[in-house]
Amino acid sequence: MPKIISIVPEVEIIFSLPRGKVIENKSIIYLLAQYIGTTVNFDDITKAQLFSLEEKMNDLVLIINHTDFVFLTDKEYEDNHSQG
Repeated sequence: MPKIISIVPEVEIIFSLPRGKVIENKSIIYLLAQYIGTTVNFDDITKAQLFSLEEKMNDLVLIINHTDFVFLTDKEYEDNHSQG
């Protein structure tokens, strides 16, 4: 199940997914993106899934806003937010 890290209504949503769960939860990701008023391409979700499996990570962090769909490892996310 996705774990919501942050929601800024109408702006951005950040959440993490356990490894290997992205494909099962494509519709959840799509609906969460719609909640903030944007759409997500299912191909981008598949790319995130492949990245998650290749990196053998525990959690995949997805950042969705109106201009970007960013996916990174939970460690990269923590490192980026501990510096700022």
